[in-house]
Amino acid sequence: MRDEGVVVGNPVFMTGKSGVQHEVDVYYEFQRAGIRHRVAIECKDWATPVSKGQIQEFESKLRDIGNITGVVVSRNGYQSGADTFAKHYDILPLLFEDLPSFNTLMVERLKAVALPDEDYVGEPFWIIMEIQDGKITGSHYGTKDPASDTKLIPLTFSKIHAERIFREAKLDSTRWAIRGLPRYALRAFLITLELYEKKMNTGAIICFTPPGARHDARFVGIKASREDLIRDYYGDPIPSIIEDVVNR
Repeated sequence: MRDEGVVVGNPVFMTGKSGVQHEVDVYYEFQRAGIRHRVAIECKDWATPVSKGQIQEFESKLRDIGNITGVVVSRNGYQSGADTFAKHYDILPLLFEDLPSFNTLMVERLKAVALPDEDYVGEPFWIIMEIQDGKITGSHYGTKDPASDTKLIPLTFSKIHAERIFREAKLDSTRWAIRGLPRYALRAFLITLELYEKKMNTGAIICFTPPGARHDARFVGIKASREDLIRDYYGDPIPSIIEDVVNR
């Protein structure tokens, strides 16, 4: 979601320097600070512990592939010397219980890339989000549309305008906070907005005042659909999570 170039594959076949093709149970690749990181994960869902010889086979595979980090996950542990051998060759030996659940992984990933912190700058929007124990929950502040039963989430181009909405709504600073939406956080919001629009009778409204207007001038409010926001402010396609769930 942050355009980090993350790739995950299962299984993956990789050709080593010898020309031999190797199968990797799970392949994970990402880029950070211009450096490409590659990880091969061997999954051992066996009734018996992993032996030293099996770790040696994996180490030989990694050496032939080159420039790749190895991880082994075993449901039933390791025979004597196997984990010591793995660590000596910088292979990480894990047990099944060492792994976080899928839900934990998803929550941590969303925290890392989808929930903006106080240092983020809006590109181009600012938004008001719910906080709990000082942390963003992922929910958004919205107001009731007087002309309908729709709830509207205000988006502003200016942090100053977001602060004014915050003050005028008399929001509790222990429950709500202003956040900028950089591009990847805007993408996350637009994915969520599909659920808001189709399942919760909630939409978005862009609020602004013209340049040079009095500080207390009334906001101009323009309702904006998810499709409009994607076309005019994001610029690239965003998948439909509702359609994806239906298709599955």
